[in-house]
Amino acid sequence: MKLAIVDDNKLEQELIFNTLRTYEHERNISLDISSYSDGNSFLNTYVPGDFDLIFMDIYLNELNGIDIVRKIRQMDSKVMIVFLTTSKEYIFEAAPFHFFDYILKPFESTQIFHVLDDALALLPEQEAELSFEYRSFDVHFPLSKIQYIYSNNHEVIIHTTNGTHAFRLPFYSVTDHLDDSRFLQCNRGIMLNMDYIKTMESDYFEMTDSKCFPIKTKGRKQIREQYIKYQFLKLEEA
Repeated sequence: MKLAIVDDNKLEQELIFNTLRTYEHERNISLDISSYSDGNSFLNTYVPGDFDLIFMDIYLNELNGIDIVRKIRQMDSKVMIVFLTTSKEYIFEAAPFHFFDYILKPFESTQIFHVLDDALALLPEQEAELSFEYRSFDVHFPLSKIQYIYSNNHEVIIHTTNGTHAFRLPFYSVTDHLDDSRFLQCNRGIMLNMDYIKTMESDYFEMTDSKCFPIKTKGRKQIREQYIKYQFLKLEEA
């Protein structure tokens, strides 16, 4: 879910941001959060579809939150708006713009959690992702696009249908975030997406791009059985 916070009070902005991060951690989902300190910079860069939900303060230095939402609604009727403000006096003025919720500050984290739960229920189901932090940035890869992951010279290589990406990280720091039945660890430092395995030989897997990965000797029988079981399950679901 893509979220925007528009609030010119840095402390309030950080409080909302930290609450969203707590929700993200507790629900084990990925949120894409952008923060803005004034309405003009938000409006000047706004593109319909960029966000699923906007947390909008009403008391801003220049344009107030209702004026901003009025302009947004002229180009985007779908984005969900949540007003976060210190006063309830604007609730009737805000009503024509079909806000998703109107929350008074100081807010309880449970109020934000409830809004996010409701918003997620209305949005199309999000594709599962591999997410981890790298050099202070959040990195996201759709699981369906990852073909294989392996360790090479102190780097983790993530090969996807869109290309190859290298990160100078321990292998486990990436793969520990990966809990999905389609992924198989066939050897130390090698994780394969079984949807992209073309053939299984006695001691190696060949991928759809013709790259081959060895199956470790210890536990080889169990690894082969795991792959066969996965293929049977796919056939039953087809």
